[in-house]
Parts: sequence; C-alpha cells; structure tokens
Amino acid sequence: MRTIPFLLSLVLPSLCLQLLVAGGAMYVEVFNRGVIPLAYSIRKRNSRTGLPSTYYDGIYLLITYFTKPESMDALQLRLNADDDVIRSTSFKVRQRKAV
Repeated sequence: MRTIPFLLSLVLPSLCLQLLVAGGAMYVEVFNRGVIPLAYSIRKRNSRTGLPSTYYDGIYLLITYFTKPESMDALQLRLNADDDVIRSTSFKVRQRKAV
C-alpha cells in the first residue's frame, strides 16, 4: 500500500507551475483540492525500481493556463514519465462561435 506523503502534496503544485511557466504558459492558475481517496485503487510500476505500487489516494490538481499547442506534447511526456504522477489528462478548450 502506498500513501501520498503530506509534503509531496505541498511541493507538487509548485513543480507543475514551474514546468508550465518554463514551457511558455501564461496566466497559470493552480487549484489544489488536496489529498482525496481514489474511487478505485491503481497499480503502477515504478520506472526507477521496477517494483509495483498500489495507490489508494491521490493529490487532485486543476491547472488552467494559456499556451501554444506544441508545448502540450512536451508537458504530457513529462507528466507521463514522472513516477509521482499517477494519472493526468489535458484537453483544449475551444472558443464558441458567436451566433
């Protein structure tokens, strides 16, 4: 069983913020919902040690920002490679056409 350390819940939002700003993002807002139990357990293998871990809780972050579309690929690669990130998703918000 793996639990998220409290210190990581404080450090991870600032690491995400630094990564986004370094990638050229503007107007970055981080909403930290804190450590919340997951709806189901997630098994993930650590890339450094090769040992599996089972997660029962996670840090939920909502990050909104403006950036160039090509920087999204670099961000997704970095988040997927990070062992501290269990799951992540990114999506583009499109502007509605005026009626």
